Amino acid sequence: MIRMKWYGVSSTARRKIMAKDSRKNKQLANISLGIMAAGFAATLPFREGGLSLLHAGFEAGVIGGLADWFAVTALFRHPLGIPIPHTALLPRNRNKMSDGIVRVLEERLLAKESMLEKLRQLDLAQQLLPAIRQGLHAAVHSERLPHVLEGALRSVPAEKAVPLLSGEIRSAVERIDLEAALRGFLRNAKENGTDDRLLDLLLERAEVWVSTEGMRRELGNAVMKLVQGMNLGGLMQFAVNAFIGYLDEDRVGTMLQSFALMKVRELKIHHNEQRVAIKKHLLEGLETVISQLSETGQLLAMRDELLASFDLDGELTRLLETWREKGIGFAHSEDFAAKAWPLIERLLDRLEENEGLIRGAEHWLKEQVAGLIERNHVKIGSFVKENLDRLDNDQLVELIEDKVGQDLQWIRVNGALCGFLIGLLLRSVEMITGYS
Repeated sequence: MIRMKWYGVSSTARRKIMAKDSRKNKQLANISLGIMAAGFAATLPFREGGLSLLHAGFEAGVIGGLADWFAVTALFRHPLGIPIPHTALLPRNRNKMSDGIVRVLEERLLAKESMLEKLRQLDLAQQLLPAIRQGLHAAVHSERLPHVLEGALRSVPAEKAVPLLSGEIRSAVERIDLEAALRGFLRNAKENGTDDRLLDLLLERAEVWVSTEGMRRELGNAVMKLVQGMNLGGLMQFAVNAFIGYLDEDRVGTMLQSFALMKVRELKIHHNEQRVAIKKHLLEGLETVISQLSETGQLLAMRDELLASFDLDGELTRLLETWREKGIGFAHSEDFAAKAWPLIERLLDRLEENEGLIRGAEHWLKEQVAGLIERNHVKIGSFVKENLDRLDNDQLVELIEDKVGQDLQWIRVNGALCGFLIGLLLRSVEMITGYS
């Protein structure tokens, strides 16, 4: 009921309402005392007979009301401003009260051991994950998030981010062992069949090249020039001349072209011995080239030349600007929430399914909270003490009266009523016993 009463009410409005209630109760207590005093005065002439019963009641009510008024007032201030001993108890004993409050907080209500024990019993993941999911869902579907994301994306300075990124990329490239990387590439190519595919690609290009009309003419022309330039003499020269007279460039080129194409097609057969030998020699040759380049430092020089020739900063700047504009456009798109939330939800689902990660995160979080409690527990009492010391006596009295003054004023009302009833009872006893 108390929570429902103050739900949605600001602290300032709450203080005003409590102060108003306190004034009403104080007025009620004064009215009750005034009624008793008026009744006492009105029945003074009737201290004998039946009305003496009422007079005794009002008299006791005045005494009870005044006594309780004195007691309640003495807690906070001197009654009527008279410095009567043992009055204004709270202002006079504020240091004891502050120390008592601090001790109760540190040793009882907020004892370090009990806080740590309660922390160990808490299932933080079970309590935090639903709240995180709900908070993210509300954030993704809020109208302000696209503007927040746009501001965040535009606040990333390209002139600072790009040199940092390019520096990291260059450092990462420089840390690469190029010789080991190239040897690993050759080894993987042999294991996964990439060498076969590369050789097939070369053979296909060679087949296309050899099949051309120009290559046929070049082959025929080259052989005819070679034969015609031979000076053998005698019978051998006669035979060669006869052979040349029978053939021409076109025939020779066609014969050599057909022979070359046949050899290329044989090499395309994977289990061909010549193909296997060629692959072996090619790989060995590449290994030798890699070793020579590494020993002479040419690999590092090639790497540096490649990095120097590539405008890494410019490419990163363009890439960053492209990503920035795409991100801003996506944030302001109508289906942003519809696309973004399922992705976030899947990530949260995977997070919740990863029990090991959850346990690790919860253990880390509890350690951080426990460390925070260990380091700052002594500050709790100091914090409370500092806040209490900031209040002067009048403010402290007002604070306590706002909290408990309403109930204390009812003590005065009850004192007057109880005194009235007790006076009636005692006077009745006197009348019955005849000792009035």
